Amino acid sequence: MWPPTKQAKIVPLLKDLPDNSLHQFEFWMCDPVSDQAVIVCDNEEFRVADVRDLMRFGEANIHLLGRSQIQSDPQYEVCTKSYTAGVAQIILLKMWSGRRGWVETQLFGPYIGNKIPDA
Repeated sequence: MWPPTKQAKIVPLLKDLPDNSLHQFEFWMCDPVSDQAVIVCDNEEFRVADVRDLMRFGEANIHLLGRSQIQSDPQYEVCTKSYTAGVAQIILLKMWSGRRGWVETQLFGPYIGNKIPDA
């Protein structure tokens, strides 16, 4: 058996990004190698490894992604649909940066692409 590690065992949450971080937005796409969404701006690139990471963006950024079609090859449609469904759910539930609590963040995943239960 391996000895216990001395490394930190808590994975830090990613920090929220300021609204309008995507003010020089060019396009976004699904990277088929890593299954990540790649958001390309004029001077920056954001990689989103998990759909829940989209909640780091502010309201204006989420609406920008919602208006912009994600680019992908047709064979990677499942990857792109998960990200576009995530953006739609964030808009519907108003769960962008600064609007959500811890519990909402934890519950977000099960509802991606599914009908939201009546409250």
